[in-house]
Amino acid sequence: MVREGEGKENVREWERKIKDVRIFSYSRAKEGEESCGDASLAEECGENSIIVAVIDALGHGKKAEEASEVAVNFIKSHKNLPLDKIVRGVHSALSGTRGAVASISKISDGRIEFVGVGNISAQIVRSGDKCCGKFQQRLFSASGVLGWNLRHFKVFTYEFMSGWLVMNTDGVGHFIASEYLSENLREMAMKIMKEHGKADDDATILILKR
Repeated sequence: MVREGEGKENVREWERKIKDVRIFSYSRAKEGEESCGDASLAEECGENSIIVAVIDALGHGKKAEEASEVAVNFIKSHKNLPLDKIVRGVHSALSGTRGAVASISKISDGRIEFVGVGNISAQIVRSGDKCCGKFQQRLFSASGVLGWNLRHFKVFTYEFMSGWLVMNTDGVGHFIASEYLSENLREMAMKIMKEHGKADDDATILILKR
């Protein structure tokens, strides 16, 4: 679902269920902008895998939106490749554009494979962590910009039988995911965005629940 917000603010939100996984994503443009340089996706890849991604193109406006669309289209077209090859492919596809930072995850068989590049955030909270919080984990993102300077990165693997994966761009300020847990993913996302979203930047949050 894509909808327009108040004034010229562009708002996109969508929700999907793939096998036993639910995903909700919400994006909005910087205040006063008609185009949003953030993007997100969720796709089934193979019999037992799902790929999700959050993209944040550098800057704002139409050129940033075009760059994020290049990244999303490449991932959709190459989703069955190993994650490291997808990242390198996105880097090549974005050459000549503004470039982007991104977090990309593959979820399968009780685990998450994850790559983050640039100033972008991801957190895992496993089921049952709400009280003690000790199993909440922030996922590592390497420095660099896809399309410009992809430095050394690593595919990290995390246990993930059930729980929440929360991914967001830097248009959302620092927050602790375990303080917002809900089975209603839209309500969870909108509360985080209301309390931590930055009006002077494009902002996106994606929440996956298994």
